[in-house]
Amino acid sequence: MLSAWLEQAAKLDAGEITKEEYDKWRYKYPEFDTTQRWAKVPSQELSDYLVDTLNEKE
Repeated sequence: MLSAWLEQAAKLDAGEITKEEYDKWRYKYPEFDTTQRWAKVPSQELSDYLVDTLNEKE
């Protein structure tokens, strides 16, 4: 979360975005945040199954 704010502040300081764009971003955070990476994680059941299967093959 802090890295997203730091990134936007750096863009503002570098002139890549205007103060208005920065304010719009910060007032709507996290809706406008594009820095977060979401990943799907397999269920615990699937993970356990795969681990058990791999262990059996050893």
